[in-house]
Amino acid sequence: MLHNKKMLLIGLTASILLSGCGGGTGDAIVDAITPPALTDGAGGRFYGYYVQSADTADTPSTVGGMYLSLPNSEGGFNGRMSYQFFDCQRTNALQITGQKTTAYLTGKTVGSLDTLNWDQLNPTFAATFSGSYSRATDNYSGKYNRIDKSGDDRKTVNNCGSYTVADKGTWQVYKDSVTFPNNFALTQTGDLINWTFVSNATRAVVLIVDPSQVDSSNNAVVRQIIAPATTLITNAVNNNVARGQQYLAVVELFDINNTPVAFKTLAVKF
Repeated sequence: MLHNKKMLLIGLTASILLSGCGGGTGDAIVDAITPPALTDGAGGRFYGYYVQSADTADTPSTVGGMYLSLPNSEGGFNGRMSYQFFDCQRTNALQITGQKTTAYLTGKTVGSLDTLNWDQLNPTFAATFSGSYSRATDNYSGKYNRIDKSGDDRKTVNNCGSYTVADKGTWQVYKDSVTFPNNFALTQTGDLINWTFVSNATRAVVLIVDPSQVDSSNNAVVRQIIAPATTLITNAVNNNVARGQQYLAVVELFDINNTPVAFKTLAVKF
């Protein structure tokens, strides 16, 4: 009899404790084993660079500019990466499209490059494109790999210059409000874009972008300029740049290893 009373008391005590917790141990167990929901990566306009990874040691790696327009939540995204390394080229702005899933990007990069001879079609480019968002650094980075051709592809544009298209590379983009280092500054003087000195910078990539086209599937790259970083200045105007129109100048400086050492954007009108 005493044993039965003890068992009844234990049962009543457990019942009171469970009801006081508002739902029982089942909910607590589920909460403990359920992983937290994945957080979406930031959305908006991002600008940055890609670095080609050359397969051979005697082929210099090449850096160029790019941008991405990303949704705030999950959904499709678009962007461009420019293979214009000389002013005598067209912008060679390859299209980037894909899907953003939480903090991850998957898609492709496709387009055509310069016509090399008068009787040739424009060489094509097709690559996978992937990356992810870092909450710690508040930017996206990733890689791309060509699927239409393997190995480095050396191209010579008649009466212009030669450049390499590698079969893979890495990329990184920043929000358009980012500046580094903190004292890095840009100014416009007429047709000229000026930047401040950064001690270990050797190369400058200047991307002139039409902001009205960035969020569309159209090409927003108006011009890409590759220049020595030590000149501290470049003429931003060519035949593609319209007078009186608002543009965004994206200036990125790199060291000898193509590591970014400075970044800033500037609204300009010529």
